[in-house]
Amino acid sequence: MPDYKTTMQKYYLEITAFFCGAAVMAFEIIASRMLGPYVGTSAIVWTSIIGVILLSLATGYYIGGRLADRKPRADVLSLLIFLAGLFIFITTLLKDSIMQLLTNSISDVRVISIITSVLLFMVPSVLLGTVSPFAVRIRLKSVAKTGSTVGNLYAISTIGSIAGVFLAGFYLIPTFRISDILFLLSIVLILVSLFLNGLYRYFKYMLKS
Repeated sequence: MPDYKTTMQKYYLEITAFFCGAAVMAFEIIASRMLGPYVGTSAIVWTSIIGVILLSLATGYYIGGRLADRKPRADVLSLLIFLAGLFIFITTLLKDSIMQLLTNSISDVRVISIITSVLLFMVPSVLLGTVSPFAVRIRLKSVAKTGSTVGNLYAISTIGSIAGVFLAGFYLIPTFRISDILFLLSIVLILVSLFLNGLYRYFKYMLKS
């Protein structure tokens, strides 16, 4: 039977990419339910949500790649994931107040949808967007295997995203309140960050001993 620590050491970035990929898409699906009670779930609302989250992910990919080149360490990636979880927690606390303020002061659904998406979804999405390029940079050891490394990590992240879509749409949303789901996402991301940071410190200690 393989040692679980050896397994964790080999696949810890893949595990991180999977859970963060799941969180991204679950967050996007849940976003429409957050806005729904205030502005509905029309094509305008969905367009705003998807557009802002895609822009945020693109920004995260860029920032993650640049930051990873400077500090390709798992503890830095752990901090980014922790902050994503923290901002989702903050989003959960502020979402209703922000939505009520905007709907009381703005009449255009397009403007409300875009502003709300920026305020509530942009920061967590940017932070989660940094994960894949950061994980790729940490994992890269041989230029000869760059293609397979990038492909594997992005494939695992995408599989996680698919799992997040079905989990959110088929089980979480019909079963739990939106605030409870957001708190759960926040807790999962914080646990993933602690898991990643713990492994980083363990590997660092083992290299010194």
